Amino acid sequence: MSDRSDLRYTLPSPIDAELALSIERAHRETRVLDLLVCVWALLLAKCCLLQAAILYWSIPIRGLIYIWVLSLALGLLATFHYLRAHRTELKIIPTNRRTGSSLLFGIFVTLAGSAHAVFALELATPSALAALACSLGGIHACVQGTMRRRPEPLLGALVWWIAAWQCLRQPADFALVGVGLGLMFGQALPTFALVRAANRYRV
Repeated sequence: MSDRSDLRYTLPSPIDAELALSIERAHRETRVLDLLVCVWALLLAKCCLLQAAILYWSIPIRGLIYIWVLSLALGLLATFHYLRAHRTELKIIPTNRRTGSSLLFGIFVTLAGSAHAVFALELATPSALAALACSLGGIHACVQGTMRRRPEPLLGALVWWIAAWQCLRQPADFALVGVGLGLMFGQALPTFALVRAANRYRV
């Protein structure tokens, strides 16, 4: 009789077990999506920096085809298989990730319209477009840091805004360099720090 009583008191209640599983699933989902954001930030940073090098040194390479198209195609293929492998962990996206994704989508739409204004209508300069992109990246990082209550994205926002300021001060050739550095040090590194912090928290 005492053995049954001890077993009953050592087993967690169904509510506590469900709460623990929900918290663990939220940590897994956040870690998976953070790694994906980190990889894409590095991929886009690589494309921007290589394209800037091609333009600066007049390298006879078609950057649109050999840098952007190939990199983005491989990135989309890898993302598809990555999300497919983790589909069981991504059935429910946390609210903060949905908010961040909506904000990121709005940023992309704004940048697409701004790019049309710069390259098609010639209403602004590439430096202004790069500064706008870095400023919006800083806003996204600031919102992420506020929602997640972590200092890493806030430091990334500071890096983004410094890059935006430099894009306006430097020649037009620095535009892609500023965006690439913002992606690397304002997005990729802070996100990687969040993943490391989440792994330490689990341990």
